Amino acid sequence: MMKRMVLAIAMTGACFSLQAQNIDDALRFSSGAPSGSARAQAVGGAQGALGGEASSMYINPATVGFFRTSDFSFTIGVPSITSNGTYQHETASDSRTNLNISNATLIWGGKRKKPGSKWQNFSGGIGINRTYNFNQRTYYTGDISNSSLSLNYFLAADAAGITNPNAQLGGDPDQTILAHTSALAYQTYLINPVKNSDGSFAGTFYSAAEGVDNSVKVRQESTSFERGGNTEFAGNFGANYNDKFYIGGGIGVPNIQYRRDLTWKETNTNTVTTDLNYFTTTELLRTYGTGLNAKLGVIYRPVRSLSLGATVHSPSWLWLTDEYSTEMTTSTKSNGIHTFSSRDSRYDGLDDESKYTIRTPWKGILSATYLFAPSADTRKPTGFISFDYEYVDYSSMHFRFKNNDGYDRETEQDRNNGIKDTYQAASNFRLGGELKLHTIALRLGYSYYGSPYKLSSMDGARSYYSGGIGYRNNGFYVDLAFVYGSSTSYVQPYTMLANNMGYVTPAAAEIEKHSYTGLATFGWKF
Repeated sequence: MMKRMVLAIAMTGACFSLQAQNIDDALRFSSGAPSGSARAQAVGGAQGALGGEASSMYINPATVGFFRTSDFSFTIGVPSITSNGTYQHETASDSRTNLNISNATLIWGGKRKKPGSKWQNFSGGIGINRTYNFNQRTYYTGDISNSSLSLNYFLAADAAGITNPNAQLGGDPDQTILAHTSALAYQTYLINPVKNSDGSFAGTFYSAAEGVDNSVKVRQESTSFERGGNTEFAGNFGANYNDKFYIGGGIGVPNIQYRRDLTWKETNTNTVTTDLNYFTTTELLRTYGTGLNAKLGVIYRPVRSLSLGATVHSPSWLWLTDEYSTEMTTSTKSNGIHTFSSRDSRYDGLDDESKYTIRTPWKGILSATYLFAPSADTRKPTGFISFDYEYVDYSSMHFRFKNNDGYDRETEQDRNNGIKDTYQAASNFRLGGELKLHTIALRLGYSYYGSPYKLSSMDGARSYYSGGIGYRNNGFYVDLAFVYGSSTSYVQPYTMLANNMGYVTPAAAEIEKHSYTGLATFGWKF
C-alpha cells in the first residue's frame, strides 16, 4: 500500500502544495516563536541570559544556576490567529482561537554544599513548554481561466501509462496507483477516458472541467483547518560558580501533534458547454511523534549588573508517523454526484501510513541582560534590558524515510534537495525590558524571526510585539502578557504539469497572518 502513497507524494507541488511529507513539514516542525511564561513572552522572549526567570531554562539551561530557592509556575495561553488570503486579486479571511496550558516549570533551588566552596549552588529544573502553536484556519478563493487542479489529474494519469483504468485507478487495490489523486478523479467522473470509435480505451484522459473548445473557467476555494502543537518536555541542570560563571545542560523531548483538514473546491463558471458542476477534494492528515535534543549553555557576569550568555541547541531528531487519506466528491451534468475515498481503494478501508524522521537545524544563541539599579531594597525602582541573537540554518533540515518499500531513497533525495534549494540560514532577534516598582512590574518586548526562504519574493519573516504587567509579593507572583504577531507567507495551490494546451500554473496565494495571544502565569517560590 505504501507504493500507492509514494506515487501520490511524488506529485507534491503538482496537485496540492500541502501533501504528506513535503518540505513544508520540515519547516513547520523546525520553526520557533516566543514561548515560556507570560513574563518571558512580555519581554519578547529575550531570556537567554535572564536569571530568576524559570522558563529561561528552555533557552539557556545555565539560567537554572541562578536559583537558590525552588520555584513552580504554570501558564495559560489563549492564542487567536486571523488569516487573510489574497488569491487571483480577491481577499478572504478566517480565524481560529483556542485555550491551552502553554508552560509549566518546576525548579529545585540548590544550596552551597561545602563551606567556603566557590561553587555556590547546583540546581535542577523540569517542565513542559509549547514551542509552537499550529492552531489556525486559512481560507482563500478566486476565479481563474485556463487552469484547474482537475487537469493535473488527467495529465498525471496520461503520464502514468494507464492501460486498464477501471483496475489501475481505484478499482483493484493490488493494481491501484495515484490513489490520492487521479484515482479519485476517475471514480467520481471528474476525469474520463478518451475512447476509440470501437469503444476501446485510447490511452488518454480528459477533464470534465474542459469545455467543448478545451477552455476552462472555474472558481477555486481552499480551506485549511490546522490544529495541534509542538510541546517540549525538558530536564535541565545548572551550576553557579562564585556568582560569576554559570553553566548548564539539558535534554529536551519534543512531542509533535498535528492535524490538518485541507479542502479544495472548484465550481464551474464557464459559459461554454462543460460537463462539470463542481468538485471538492478533502485531505485528512494526522502527524504525531516524538524526538530528542540537547542544550548546553553558559553565562558570565563580569560585573553584577551585566550577564552575557551563549547557548547551543542540538538538532531535534523527530520520529514521526503520518496517517493520510483523501476524499473527492464530484457533480457532473452527465453522471450526477459521486464520492470516492482513498480508503475505498483498499481492502481494509484504513488510512495510508508513513514513518519517517526529520532532523531540525542546529541553533546558536548569544544573549545579554543588563540590570538597572540592582538593589536589595525592593522599594527602589529596578529593571533590566535583555537581548538574544539566534542563528538557525534551515537548509540543514533533513528527511529520512523508514517504509522499506523501495521508494525511500528516491523520496529522501527529492525532499532533501528541495530543502537545500528552497531554504537558507536566518537570524532571529529578541529584545525586551522590565521596570519594577516595588511589587508591580511593567514590561515591553519585540522579536523578529528572519525569513527561511532563499527567494526574496517569498518573505517568511515574522515579527512579534509584546507587553505585560506582573505582581510579586511574599513568594507569590502573577504575570499577564499580550503578544501580537504578524507575518506574510505564500501558498502555491498546485503546479500545472507539462502540457501543450496552454494550461497554466496559478499565481501563489498570499497569506497574511495576525496572531493575538493572551497569557497568564501563576507562580510560587518556596
